[in-house]
Amino acid sequence: MQKKLFQPHTHQIRTLPFLATTDHLLPQGRDKIRGSGALFSQMVLEAVRSGGIWIMMQDYNGVKADRPGDIVTFAQINTVDWLSGDQIQVNIELTHWGKIDPVQNKRSDQYLTANPFPLWQTNQTMNADDRLVVRLKQWQAEYAHLQQAQDVSHTSANDPCWLCWRWLELLPLPICTKQKLLKKPGPSLCLRYIKKMIHQSDRYTDLLR
Repeated sequence: MQKKLFQPHTHQIRTLPFLATTDHLLPQGRDKIRGSGALFSQMVLEAVRSGGIWIMMQDYNGVKADRPGDIVTFAQINTVDWLSGDQIQVNIELTHWGKIDPVQNKRSDQYLTANPFPLWQTNQTMNADDRLVVRLKQWQAEYAHLQQAQDVSHTSANDPCWLCWRWLELLPLPICTKQKLLKKPGPSLCLRYIKKMIHQSDRYTDLLR
């Protein structure tokens, strides 16, 4: 059964349950988290009571972005499906960032304290034929069956910030690299870094043909 959840003003929330995941979820997207068992159920219940959850990056080797000042993403819980499948399915909307509090951090096994801060802002617009825009659209077309629904009503691949976040979700970069890029004041360095990666990948593909 799915239940639609009302959420309070998220920017007033600091200490919340958190989930460390290898899916590096970033703002202005929608996704699903799934799990089972008593610990996951309790985490979901606490997230509903608290008004949301912090999503923490984790590498496949278990390393987490859990140090003071590291970036976490706030997820608003829209619906919870407790009964339809073998796992609990939670539909989330990713709205803003937080930095792990260096002074009053109350992190435990269940909770994390982080300070919300503004998302990147830029007046720049990406050209439709930009390499990053074209490659992202190609990936979306090819792997649409693997993607969660994204809310693109207010943004698109022509927005450099949105574009960077989507690429950082897709690329298998170490979390230390992603954190360094996300901590910059804007998307410019991230754009240059990803463009270089995609350019090198394209050159390598051309050599194999």
